[in-house]
This record gives sequence, C-alpha cells and structure tokens, in this order.
Amino acid sequence: MILPTSAGTRRAAAADRTLRMPLMAIAVAGAAAVVQSLPGLPRVVADRSFLLLVVLTVASGLANFRMLGARFTFSVSDSFTMTAAVLFGPAAATVLVAFDAFAMSLRLTREDRTPGRVFYNATAPALAMWIASHAFDALAPAAFRTQPTPGAQLVIPLMVFAALYFVLNSGFIAMAVAGEQHESLPHVWAAYFAKLWFTFFVGGSVAGLLVLLAGVGSRNSMVIVLLLPVVIVLYAAAHGAVEQLRERREHLAERELFATALGSTADAVLLTDPDRRVTFMNPAAERLTGWSDEAARGRADIDVFRVCDPATREPKLDAAAREGAVIADYILIRPDGTECAIEEMHAPIRDDSGQLRGLVWTFRDIAERKAIEAKREALLLMEQEAHGAAVTANRMKDEFLAAVSHELRTPATSILGWARLLRGGRLDEQGVKKALDALERSAHAQATVLNDLVDTSRIVRGALRLELRRTAVMTPLGEAIETLEPAIKAKELRLGVTVENALPTIDADPDRLRQVFWNLVSNAIKFTPAGGRIDVSARHEDNHVVVDVRDNGQGIDSSFLPFVFDKFRQADGSYTRVHGGLGLGLTIVRYVVESHGGAVEALSEGVGRGARFTVRLPITPPGLQSDQIDDSPAARLP
Repeated sequence: MILPTSAGTRRAAAADRTLRMPLMAIAVAGAAAVVQSLPGLPRVVADRSFLLLVVLTVASGLANFRMLGARFTFSVSDSFTMTAAVLFGPAAATVLVAFDAFAMSLRLTREDRTPGRVFYNATAPALAMWIASHAFDALAPAAFRTQPTPGAQLVIPLMVFAALYFVLNSGFIAMAVAGEQHESLPHVWAAYFAKLWFTFFVGGSVAGLLVLLAGVGSRNSMVIVLLLPVVIVLYAAAHGAVEQLRERREHLAERELFATALGSTADAVLLTDPDRRVTFMNPAAERLTGWSDEAARGRADIDVFRVCDPATREPKLDAAAREGAVIADYILIRPDGTECAIEEMHAPIRDDSGQLRGLVWTFRDIAERKAIEAKREALLLMEQEAHGAAVTANRMKDEFLAAVSHELRTPATSILGWARLLRGGRLDEQGVKKALDALERSAHAQATVLNDLVDTSRIVRGALRLELRRTAVMTPLGEAIETLEPAIKAKELRLGVTVENALPTIDADPDRLRQVFWNLVSNAIKFTPAGGRIDVSARHEDNHVVVDVRDNGQGIDSSFLPFVFDKFRQADGSYTRVHGGLGLGLTIVRYVVESHGGAVEALSEGVGRGARFTVRLPITPPGLQSDQIDDSPAARLP
C-alpha cells in the first residue's frame, strides 16, 4: 500500500481541500467498487483463514517501510491483499484493500488528514484492486480455487494481476501528488513510484507459491496463509541484502571521494553520528583539536571538542540538529591545555527521508581575526573617549570662561556705577556710606574669584603648600561662619552650630581650613532657600576631627554626586548661574583637605532633599610638608 508522506504533500494546501474532477471520479468509482463488493463479503468472513489475512494485513499496514530514495512509504500488506484476491476473490480483496488503506490514512498528521485525502486514499487503491483482481479472474482457469491447477496455467494471470495492480495503484496516487505539486504525472510516477514494484511483485510471487501448493493437492488455505509471512520475510530479506550491498558500495565510493575532498580543504571539518560521536576528522581538524582522526573516532564530541563555555554551546548544537546551520565563536581547549579562538558552524546531515544522520562541524582558527578586532575596538574606544573628552573639555572651557566673565563683570559693573555716583557728588552722607559698602562687597567678590583662580592654578601646578601649626579647628570654623553671618541673615536662614567639648587640636594651616569651611558654609547658603536651615557640627572620632555641614536645600542629583568635587563642574548651569560661582570652591576644598591627610565626602538623597558635606582631618597628619610659598595675606588679594 502506498501513502504520500507529509514532505511530498504540503506544497499546495489549496489542492487538499477540493479534489480535481478526475480524482473525484476515481474516488467515486472506488467507493462504488467497495459497495458492489460488500454483498459477497459474508461468504468469506466465516473463514478463519480470511480473518487471519485481515489481521495480518492491518498489522503489516501499521509497520510501514521506506525504500532508499523514495519520498513515499509502503507496506507489505499488498502481499496479503493480493493473496486474498487469489484465495477468496475480487470482492473480499477490494473490501480488504479499502479497509487497510483507510486504517493507514488515519496515521497521517492532523494537517494532512483531511476528509478528501482520507476518502481518496481509501477508495483509489480499492478501485485498483477491483480492476486487477477481476482481470486475474478473467484470465485464470474458472475452477482453480476449488481444484488443483497446474502452476503454468496461472503464471500469466498472476503476472498480469501484479503488473496491473501496481500500475493502477501507484498511478492513482501519483495523479493526486502530481496535482498537488504541480508537476507532470510521468515525472512524478517515474521519480517516486516506479521503484516500488517490489512490494507488488512479492504478492505475485506469493500467489505463485499458492499455485504450486494447489498443484500438489494442498488446498488448506490456513496453512497457505500462515506460510505467507515466512515467504515475505525471505523474499524481502534477499531483496534487501542485494540493495544493501549495492548501497554500501555506493556509500563507500562516495565516502572515499568525500574524505579526499575534505582532506584537501583548509577549514577543519568534523563529522558525528546522531548520538554525537565522532565519525571523521580531516587533517585541519586534527591540527586544531590536537586529536588524531583514529583516536577521536567513536568518542563523544564533548571529549574531542572541548570549549570554555559548554553550557552556552549545547543549546546551539541542539538547535543545529533541529533547524539547520548555526554559527558561533568559541575558545577551543586542546588536550595539552592550550587554547585557540575558533569560529564554528554546525549543520545537520539528513537522508532523503529527512531522518537525522549526524552533524557536520566546520571550524577555523580566528585568533588573528580576534586580535585585529580587539585592536580595532580598542582604537575605536580610545577615539570615542578622546573625542568625548575633547567635547567635554571644550564645553567646560566655554562654560568656565562664561562664568569667569560673569563673576568679574558683575562686581565691576557695580563698582563703576557707584564710582560715577560718588564722583558726581550728589550723594548725601547716608548714600556715601551705602556706596562704600557696595564698593567693598564688589571688590571682595572679585578678590574671591581671583583667589580661587590663583589657588586652582597652584593646585594644577602642585605649588599649593601648607603652613602647619597646632590649630584648634573651632577657630577657623568660627571665623568662616562669622564672615558669612550677613549672608545668613539676609536669607533668614536658621543656623545651628554644635561643637564637642575638649575638641583636640590638630596640625593644620588655619588659613586654608578657614577657606575650606567658608566654601562649604557658603555653598550651603547659596543652595538653601530663604527660611531654610544649616547645621554645622564638629566632633572627635577615631583619631580624627570631623566637621559636618548640612542643609535642607537644593540637594545633589545622584548622577552628579561622583563629580561634585571636579573642577569647573556644576550640576545645573541654569540653577547655579543664578547663584554665581565658578565651580572651583569644592575642588579647592578637596585638595586642601587631602593635603592635610584627610578626606571630604558629599552625601545627598537627591534633588530637593538637602546635602551633607563631611570633612575628616587627622589629629596628626602623616608626612605633611610645611614648605612655604608666599601665601601671606599681603600676597593674596584682599
């Protein structure tokens, strides 16, 4: 019995839904043949040998075979159905074929098992059997089923029966497939069905055995039926042995040619069987893996082909077996422990029926390519970093120059304005006092900007030195707060100062510490809104004097917090420009504190959550130099 497989029948889904007119005619004629044969069925159903034939037919139909190069399955059930035709007549054989074909159709996939396909697959073979068996009865002697008949009288009818049944059965199925695949009927039949003559002529040979038995007087149909499987097995074994020998010779010739071709290729090639055991390695694969072909054969692929990350490789091998080629890069580990970067491709090896026969691995050494790629990526990264640094530096330079211009121009404008008013002599005593105060504030603001620039320049050049002496931290801290009291009162800020009793003195430069505390408290005033609160505390902790400056003001964004002490960096230009400053104060703070052997830390829970700056100064700083430069008040701008 012949049935199309899914691989050969899924190309034209539209043809599955509606049978064309000739196919419909065949199906209807086959159904009519089955109906016409039903009245003769009760006569043979009572025969145990016929029931045994039914069982053998269905059982053999469930065990299909595939011939080499065929895209269609077949079973040896044809031998039993042809025997039924010889022993019990066309009616019994026609119904048996229809029943067998219907049972086999139910084994198709859900996608292929359409009503039209099942109907056609059951009725078309039945029509072929009906025509062929009636032709046999017409040619055979009339009484051969009841009387011993010489075998010579049945040879021609049996051959006609087998040939006609083969041509009609395969032809009807080929017509359906040709319509679905949009190919010519002769091409489909010759390519896929012609070689299936074997299964039909086995039936003819079995029928010949029946004739021989009948000729010597044996009319025991049960014995004949029981002999059928033995004859079929022997016949199939002989035919299979011949085919296997021929195929083996062809396979060996192809393998030798294949091995010669693979041996000359520069890429490494490794073959495995379906269980992923090595079956072949070419010389290039031997060089890369460190295994010889002889030593690797029969070993598991994971033993021969060890990689650094096998967990990620296994899913790709499974995907290659299921879906097709997969390409990936790995580090191959040789038996001696050396490593090699490779590019690997896996692909399945399948036979004509689609059955997985193994995997082919193609791989090559990519160490040189990897080195070039790594160098290229490193150069690209360096170029990107350099470009980014240049862009950032240019932006910071522009922002810094704009800030310097603003910070110097604003007090200069105020000085010029008040100077004109004083020169005009139109101010009374109170106005003159106000003008002098404004001039002093503006000059002090300019001096602060210039001093920050000078200090930053010294920091960059490493020229900033400390004048160390025993210092009570509260002294420069108090002076810084006192200097900033007018600004605190102007914004109506609440100031809390907490100093631990008996705070130890430290070796420090009091002027520089005053500058540190002034910058921190000034920063808190600048970024705390009117009515806010600033807390300053000093305590002794772990051989350090710790000074905290806290506020409940603007706070610091978490993304900017790591850069808060970098020079020229400000969190938000639009906000900080409102409050002024060059972004140098905290840079000076960090440098001065670290020059004392201490550390400064900035903390904030985020924008709008305030900020906390903590200065830790060692009581006895290690390795400090007290080399002097001219840092006296006279050398600094007032």
